[in-house]
Amino acid sequence: MNISSLVIYLKDTAKSGIVQQELVNFKECEVIAAQYDRIVVVVSAKDIDDEIKIFKKIEAIEDVASAAMVYSYQEDAYKNKEKLESQGRLSEILSNDNVKAEDICYGGSVNHKVK
Repeated sequence: MNISSLVIYLKDTAKSGIVQQELVNFKECEVIAAQYDRIVVVVSAKDIDDEIKIFKKIEAIEDVASAAMVYSYQEDAYKNKEKLESQGRLSEILSNDNVKAEDICYGGSVNHKVK
């Protein structure tokens, strides 16, 4: 079982109720809090693949601007890591113990998340 929490950012604060109603239809999701343009949900999934599917379904909701995973617990974390490595879906940064933290370069931007 995987348990994670997400912060969902909305395109329009006025659509919070609509998005929350859509989330109620996801049996894996529980809305914990909602304020302004943010909704916090807890997601329960059977494995990493289901967790990713649910995350993508949430991101696909019309009035959702984005979703950010804040916390993730995986009962089978080691098994999931091996599965992702065998499929070539795990970044070398996460799978190679010889990569030094100071050698990791982040090229993304979080400016759009800061309000």
